Amino acid sequence: MANTPTWHHLSADDVLDHLKSSKDGLAVDRIEDLQQLHGPNALPTKKSDAWWTVLFRQFISPLILILIVAALISVALDEWVDVGVILAAVAVNTVIGFIQEYKASKALAHLKSLVQPHAVVLRGGAEVELLAAELVPGDVLVLQTGDRVTADARLVEGVELSVNEAALTGESMPIKKAVTLLEPGVPLAERTNMLYAGTSVVGGRGLAVVVATGVKTELGNIAKLVQETEETDTPLQEQLGRLARWLAWGVMGVVGFLFVAGVFTGRSTHEMLEMSVALAVAAIPEGLIVSVTIILAIGMQRILRRRSLVRRLVAAETLGSVSIICSDKTGTITEGEMRVTDFIGLKDGYRAKDLPAERPAFVQQMLEVIALCNDASVVSADEGMVLKGSPTERALMQVVLDVEIDVPALTAEHPRSAEIPFDSAHKYMVTANGWPEGSRYLLKGAPGIVMESCDKIQLNGRPVKMTDAHREALEVQIAGLTQKGLRLIATASRSHKGTVSDMGDHELEHYTFLGLVGLRDPLRPETKEQIEAAAGAGVRTIIITGDHPMTAQAIGAEAGLVVGPEGVIVGRVLDDWTDEELEKRVEDIHIYARVEPRHKIRIVKAWQSRGEVVAMTGDGVNDAPALKAADIGIAVGSGTEVAKQASDVVILDNNLGTITAAIEEGRVIFDNIRKTTVYLMADSFTEMVLIGGSIMMGLPIPLLPAQILWINLVADSFPNAGLTLEPGEKDIMKQPPRPRDEAVLNREMMTIIFLIGVVTDAVLFVLYIWLLGSIGDIETIRSILFAAVGIDSLLYIFAVKSFRKSIFRINPFSNLYLVGGVFIGFGLMLLALLHPFFQEIFEIVPLSLSHWILLLIIGVMKLVAIEIAKEVFLIRPKRT
Repeated sequence: MANTPTWHHLSADDVLDHLKSSKDGLAVDRIEDLQQLHGPNALPTKKSDAWWTVLFRQFISPLILILIVAALISVALDEWVDVGVILAAVAVNTVIGFIQEYKASKALAHLKSLVQPHAVVLRGGAEVELLAAELVPGDVLVLQTGDRVTADARLVEGVELSVNEAALTGESMPIKKAVTLLEPGVPLAERTNMLYAGTSVVGGRGLAVVVATGVKTELGNIAKLVQETEETDTPLQEQLGRLARWLAWGVMGVVGFLFVAGVFTGRSTHEMLEMSVALAVAAIPEGLIVSVTIILAIGMQRILRRRSLVRRLVAAETLGSVSIICSDKTGTITEGEMRVTDFIGLKDGYRAKDLPAERPAFVQQMLEVIALCNDASVVSADEGMVLKGSPTERALMQVVLDVEIDVPALTAEHPRSAEIPFDSAHKYMVTANGWPEGSRYLLKGAPGIVMESCDKIQLNGRPVKMTDAHREALEVQIAGLTQKGLRLIATASRSHKGTVSDMGDHELEHYTFLGLVGLRDPLRPETKEQIEAAAGAGVRTIIITGDHPMTAQAIGAEAGLVVGPEGVIVGRVLDDWTDEELEKRVEDIHIYARVEPRHKIRIVKAWQSRGEVVAMTGDGVNDAPALKAADIGIAVGSGTEVAKQASDVVILDNNLGTITAAIEEGRVIFDNIRKTTVYLMADSFTEMVLIGGSIMMGLPIPLLPAQILWINLVADSFPNAGLTLEPGEKDIMKQPPRPRDEAVLNREMMTIIFLIGVVTDAVLFVLYIWLLGSIGDIETIRSILFAAVGIDSLLYIFAVKSFRKSIFRINPFSNLYLVGGVFIGFGLMLLALLHPFFQEIFEIVPLSLSHWILLLIIGVMKLVAIEIAKEVFLIRPKRT
């Protein structure tokens, strides 16, 4: 690609000569050689992993491997009940992981579908229809309104040709194409003599010579970026991975140490293997993967109720850690549709939405001009009256309808007799319409062109001679309005006696300048409020767009982003910066304009390299690589299918507020993941210390592996499921985003686990030693400890309802699902202790009423002790 010519800087004839083609197309005898040289006009594909590969990956998780080893040891010890329960835990976690991971990205398939239509080309002077895949450089495309451009091409001939490039560049307006030579450094969005694969012709006709096919097209470059962009793990995946590795190494180290210590102190190898299995099973929170999946699935439903669809399960949580939103301007920050906002005279200006009932004369005349000198049409459709035409023409006609002018009656009263249609080369349109005095010429177009045609200006309701002072004042006014992001159309008129049947360039003289019409893609009503709400939650909004920098800066200012010129950067400036320089400067940049796909990926990675969690919004093909590279890719509902397939989340209403709502739900999801992790880890820590301490003290194993698994996987599962439905705390959006590298179990959470473990194990050890001395029967003692550990876990779950408030300051019964889960947990513990079948399996005996009363008293006392410790060590220090 290094020697590829700068096609837009070459004349059409030079491009044809370079490709050894002509306006009649390629010679037929060259086609086969060119197809072999360039290959098919197709995009690259990447084979997805087979299902068995995904399934195998589930078994190489450190925690799963430890459970499998524990099951194998149990087989050797002939403990088949333990084997069955452990393998059941492995099966549940493996199946859930497999279902969650087995999703192949379809972005490339959709990109490929964009270049599969047929194309009409000239070959040997004859029109030929063929598959787009058969195109080669040098082919001459025959393009008409409605055609999809199927390769990158240089325009050779064009008549009123306009192309919608929104999916590729983000530019919301159709681009008028012309054969004119351009400078080498012109950005992609401004290459008006080029056409690109994946775009579509919305007006006119033309001939264009193909200069690139397949992977060498701009669309192909995007496809390669999507394919080469690694889909990074979410912060939750990274943290759960670290937690799994930490647990695995910790369990192996502790089990290995205690096994050796036990053998050296005289215990048999058989007994120590049994203890090792018990310890390994106790240390691993078997319900964690299931709980996280449930929380994410429930969170996805909550997010869906708030108008966002989460496509990847783990992405639901990542929303809560977002600290940067890189938002496209068109359709998310703005409405995505041009509208008339202002009518501006030399001395007066009026907002379109605030026009007085008795409109000033110059405004009324401007409305007549934009209604009559307009090719938009009003047609009847199922949904009512619909405007058809170019976006600009529709916007002009819409404001006429908004002020309740009867357009059919107006056009009947002033029929059009002649016209000069709008053309991007001359940038104006003129019509001649019937008027009582004869005819009236109506002119609209670029301000500079219209001003040159005027020798009068409308002031105080009457035309006066336009002086140099008037012209200078208008030029200052135009510059100021353009700087505010308005697109300006000037209007003028002049009377003519008699009927006009033909028009020429000589008709562009002696007009009266009426005023300027200001158009813009307006800010969405909720945008400013939502940007402020996100800022209040510690989330910064960055605007990334393909639009002009002045337009982007004006919209940014209106949205509440106070940005000076130094805070707005265009894509070609980024090309001069290294990645390291961009990383240093990215903090000071609020708006990126005239950007291309490669720029968007660099911006995302620059923020990520600073430790930020980045959400990227987009709707076009050009957004797909950045959507995939971001921590969270957010496609808007009205966007292209390619963008949706490359994204993690689809917002269904194009509303920035929906993103803020999804971030809030994401924070609730992470809070609940953290709560369930702490609950299950505290359970495992308590059981591990109890068993490990018993080994170190030379005591019998206080709990058997099957008993531990019943508590962890069965009795605790319903309370834990209730905890997954814990509603969000009221101050959740007043908290800053958590750092990217902050673990699920940070120091505060480890403190809670330690407090719960210390309080619980201290009481359990005292109880165990007392029981060994007073009862002596190991089955009865294990039954009491089995009940004690189970009851404790069912009570201290209330301690993890909130890490920011004590249970004494909140309603402990606010989550009825949790309360119900605790009651079910108690029922399951009673089932295991009272039913003969389970008594035989778990080797336990019934307990007396006095035992139950003692265990409940101890459980409540421990819950109070844990809450006091939480208040002293966690909550109170945050207040100071």
